[in-house]
Amino acid sequence: MSIHWGNWDVRVYAAEAWVSLASRFAVGHPAIADRLQTCLADPAPAVRLQVAQNLQILFLAAPERMWAMAEQIVTSETDAEIISTFLSNALRRLSHTEPERCEALLGIVKDRLDGDLGGEYPGRNDILESLGGWTAQLYAGQGRTLTRTWLEEWSVDPARYRDLLDAFTSSLRGAFFDRYAPAAHANACAMCDRAQEGLSLILASATTTAAEAYRTLTSSAPEDDKREAEQHYRAAEMVINHAMNQLYFGSGAHANNQDTAVGLPDAAAKSRFLSEYPAILALFGRSREPSTLHHLIELYEFLIPGNPVTVFEAIHAILFGRGEEEGYHYESLGSTAVVRIVQRYIADYRGIFEDEGRRGRLIAILQLFSEVGWPDALKLLYQLPDLFR
Repeated sequence: MSIHWGNWDVRVYAAEAWVSLASRFAVGHPAIADRLQTCLADPAPAVRLQVAQNLQILFLAAPERMWAMAEQIVTSETDAEIISTFLSNALRRLSHTEPERCEALLGIVKDRLDGDLGGEYPGRNDILESLGGWTAQLYAGQGRTLTRTWLEEWSVDPARYRDLLDAFTSSLRGAFFDRYAPAAHANACAMCDRAQEGLSLILASATTTAAEAYRTLTSSAPEDDKREAEQHYRAAEMVINHAMNQLYFGSGAHANNQDTAVGLPDAAAKSRFLSEYPAILALFGRSREPSTLHHLIELYEFLIPGNPVTVFEAIHAILFGRGEEEGYHYESLGSTAVVRIVQRYIADYRGIFEDEGRRGRLIAILQLFSEVGWPDALKLLYQLPDLFR
């Protein structure tokens, strides 16, 4: 938090005191709400912050007064940190009890993004992150369609709304796998469906943006156009990579995952995931960023027990598609992962290579990595005849 205050900022402590009093006595003492209203007009941001982040305390004592003050914050407040703190703290606690009124306030903030709140922010944009979390809550969590419409608008411009799109997918890391839990509740399954739909929407837009920007970057377009295209390309690929990380870590694919709530706990869950997320996995496979492709391949490695044949063919398609185009086979991490995957296949799923075409594709994978000098891949390639005996 960038808003600071010290021991001599007595108005801040006075505002804190009024907030504390309001939580206990506001019902019988309307003057307390008057004091909080006054604090919201204070010239010091730290004073206004005390009320904004705790405004929900008036929900029972003076609800209409509270909503009027909330509208004042989202309409007139000039400090972005105060607005984002209000959205993420006080207002968030009312998302289930008053979703329509929350949406109305969020709509005001959304409109201000095209006006006085639309400037450049160093580092992360807290307002966009808050709106991303709200979209995950209202759309994926509660099934409200208005925020889905907003997500469609935001998804087409990852360069501007990257913080928002990243916050949306981060908030739903666990939700992407809710339907695979033992005895998953119907509401959790519905939330998973909407989370998956939102992820697909974001990836489709980001993939299109990255492809269009890449075409400009590799064309004879003017330098100004290329500079703009580079910004769009980087933002789109960063959105894709961030989303990839949510599936990678949320599924349990990370080798050192310390999270006991693994999203895909057994082979049956992995098999179902492969059958229900193919379009999303294919979109990740269109990325040109080695880090995204690497995590995608490691995710597929984790999914092998779900369907060894499907996973092998998917990995082969990546390695001889975007992977080869972008030089993934030159990466040491790539060689390590591929050799490990091939060794696992030979040890546990050797039977799938009785198919001559598939065996040929396995040899081609090892040749791809051997030809650029990776010794482990070359060693394994020479060992294949003996291993298949």
